[in-house]
Amino acid sequence: MKKIINKTINKITSLILVSVIISSCSSDQPEICTFEYSDNGYFVTNEGNFGSGNGSVSFVSIDGVVQNNIFECVNSSYLGDVVQSMTIIDSSAYIVINNSSKIEVVDVETMRSLNTINTVLSPRYITQVSSTKAYISDWETNSIHVLDLNNLEILSTINVGNGPEQMIFSNGYVYVCNVGGFGYEKTISVIDAENDVVINTIEVGDKPNSIVSDANGNIWVLCGGYTEYDTDWTVLSQTAGSLVKITGNSIMSTFNFDLGNSPSDLVINDNGTSLFYSDGSWIKNVYKFNVSNLELPTTPIISRNFYGLGYNDGYIYGSDAVDYVQNGWSYKYTESGTILDSVQVGIIPGGYCFN
Repeated sequence: MKKIINKTINKITSLILVSVIISSCSSDQPEICTFEYSDNGYFVTNEGNFGSGNGSVSFVSIDGVVQNNIFECVNSSYLGDVVQSMTIIDSSAYIVINNSSKIEVVDVETMRSLNTINTVLSPRYITQVSSTKAYISDWETNSIHVLDLNNLEILSTINVGNGPEQMIFSNGYVYVCNVGGFGYEKTISVIDAENDVVINTIEVGDKPNSIVSDANGNIWVLCGGYTEYDTDWTVLSQTAGSLVKITGNSIMSTFNFDLGNSPSDLVINDNGTSLFYSDGSWIKNVYKFNVSNLELPTTPIISRNFYGLGYNDGYIYGSDAVDYVQNGWSYKYTESGTILDSVQVGIIPGGYCFN
């Protein structure tokens, strides 16, 4: 009888141990859930803490309902280190994870993983240039990779300037901002998108960081200016930021900012007539610039510092990274700068993606 009792106790003990082990293992995995997609909502890309692999994507419905960590909970796996950007092409979303050297391709309405592109060393942004082709900027190799959208393979590589980042496709050409990485650069590479060759290089202001196209087909480039520091982070030299208007392959106008300011995050409204950007020497504010203006505005429409800006369907969006450790916030404003909504998203929200 004693042996039977001991065997029973041993079995119960074993079951408890197995249960604890399974529970412990499962707690390390992302929660499995269902993503509720809805029209007129928007995505926020959250970089996550550098080196921690906790980058994520949030979705905010038109009613302000937030779903965080949507890739992780649907696919039961983490996105990776530094979610840089997201682009929707047809029914798929391309999520660029910079420091993990990969691009996750998902179904935009379910967030189910479809494929992973892991052949680009330091991907930053993706821009569609035809029904079968897209460009990927690669910060590390100073190049643009031509992606076949049918089989998700790299067709060829185009050498451009140092540290290519944001791009825009306009009138058959792709204009690439060569930011220079941590160094110095001041050029826009112009690529013939049909033949995948650079046809021109335009010198603009130092460190061009964002780019848009207006209703008349003009290209606007925002340049942050270049600051050189010594080993103690003392400023050795600075150049002013600028807003540059390009028509065709020629610079038509240049608007210079105050020395020491670092303007960033240029976006444009739906009808292509008004630009919005952040500017300031330390604490930045948001300014509105009509494309027909002859000088830069001096009064902000939003007196708040944002980590990233977006614009869609008549509204301005701004992200706040808070302390770069805890979850950040996304704010929604009218075009005149009236706040409408605020929602908590992931860690270091840096970009927006609208369908």
